[in-house]
Amino acid sequence: MIIYSKDKTMIKIRIKNLKKFTPWHKQEFGDARGTWVVGDLHKYIKDNKLELQSFSVKELAKNNLDPEDGTETSDGSEEGFESRAHSSDLKYPIVVVEYPDGLWIADGVHRAWKARNNKQEKIMGYLLDWEDDLLNIEHDEPSEESKDSPY
Repeated sequence: MIIYSKDKTMIKIRIKNLKKFTPWHKQEFGDARGTWVVGDLHKYIKDNKLELQSFSVKELAKNNLDPEDGTETSDGSEEGFESRAHSSDLKYPIVVVEYPDGLWIADGVHRAWKARNNKQEKIMGYLLDWEDDLLNIEHDEPSEESKDSPY
């Protein structure tokens, strides 16, 4: 990106501090069977007219909100995760996948973290079944990171 400025130092600082976030609809969720694009999950939800429902934040926290298990940003910092979570908007529903061992968040971990941090008991979202729904949504091969998943 080119930023025009008379002060070349300012140009370097601005470029260095640009943060690259993947747009929400292009983010991915995966398990040992494949990798799904979040935008495709939302399209499936809309096309199949899935009902919005209420989830227990406490129940979601069991599998999803451990600070030592993925609650960090792409730069590896927990502070970056918390900053992004604090700025997330709870008016947008999350997407949850039901696996045999519980509920896993496919889209909305930052929002769920914020809800828990705000001592909210419930959060709104959509539920997908790990077999009936996920396998009917277009997906790619599993990522290296997801190949060791039990599902």
